[in-house]
Amino acid sequence: MGSLVKDARNRSQFWYCCFTTADGRRLKKSTKETDKRKAKIVCEGFEALEAQAKHGSATEEQFRRITNEVLERVTGKKVSSMTARAWFEKWLKNQKGSVSEQTFVRYSPIVRLFLQSIGPAADGRLESVTSEHVRQFRDELKDSGRSPKTVNLIGQVVKHAFAEAVREGKIDRNPCDTLRRILDRDKGEKGTFTPEEVARLVEAAEGDWKGLILAGYFTGARVSDLAQLKWSNVDLEEKTASISFVQQKVKGKSKKAKVRVPIYGDLLEYLINCPSSDHASDPVFPELHDKPTGGEKGLSTGFRRIMERAGIDPGVIRQRGGGRGRSVARLSFHSLRHSFNSALANAEVSQEVRMIFTGHSSVDQNNDYTHMQFEKLRSAVMKLGSLPGI
Repeated sequence: MGSLVKDARNRSQFWYCCFTTADGRRLKKSTKETDKRKAKIVCEGFEALEAQAKHGSATEEQFRRITNEVLERVTGKKVSSMTARAWFEKWLKNQKGSVSEQTFVRYSPIVRLFLQSIGPAADGRLESVTSEHVRQFRDELKDSGRSPKTVNLIGQVVKHAFAEAVREGKIDRNPCDTLRRILDRDKGEKGTFTPEEVARLVEAAEGDWKGLILAGYFTGARVSDLAQLKWSNVDLEEKTASISFVQQKVKGKSKKAKVRVPIYGDLLEYLINCPSSDHASDPVFPELHDKPTGGEKGLSTGFRRIMERAGIDPGVIRQRGGGRGRSVARLSFHSLRHSFNSALANAEVSQEVRMIFTGHSSVDQNNDYTHMQFEKLRSAVMKLGSLPGI
């Protein structure tokens, strides 16, 4: 039977519990309580834990239950017993409205996959999820054929959910903290289109796709930014002709860069002659404005079909494996962005100017470039020349 004592030398204000351990030793341990009634409850908890261990029937859940009972009796507050599933469902619900709809749609299947991967632990206490559970989930994703980049991105989502739990005091540590990123050793480089190939793409394209391809090659913008262009983004005056927009996709926590690209020649002629609208808020490419980037009916698939009609082999950087993930083509719409940048580099346009067009510069760097005259930028773009046969 345990007993309570005070330090004989009066070195501590707390009550000490004297009790017998599971292996028969007599132990004196501080209860960290000055109130004798509360100290007695803690002491009884010490004895209950040792009793479980002595009979060889102790489990982590039983230890936790006894500890929680002691905490509730001492503090008068019920200890949270949230399961991993309940937390992730709560976290997912809280993300709605805090992130873009597109991002939220990506989060849902990640949460479902993770809870499925950890099995029974999903309905156990949140703090029972270990780094081993997370490592196993990561390895399953990798073995299923997903690319290292995709695996790392999914891992970041799970890590973010656990980080929120740490901040709210639901758990003491993040089980994802010990995991390191997977290196993409098979990462290949995107290819570029020649001016002749771009001309073939434009010829094979129909409707708004002709303008979108021209805009991709002559501005270096991403397909998602171009498809969302409105006439308010376009200036068709001869001396100031340009397209201005804010990049929606940025890396890390960088601010979204505002890009203004001068336009001339083939693209300017297309925009002047294509059906326009009197409303500045109307889309420049209405046929493609509402299409997603991915999916069977998305922009990426549509561009791939145009490449097929143009007789251009997309090539493969990474082959899909394991029944999951996706193959990565050497040539895609994004290659027009590379082609734009490479063509300017080959025409000896400085890197600082190219960074302005592509939006790759940091916010601080962009501030340094505000003095650059528009005419200088226009002269740089004109070095692209016209496409053959357009």
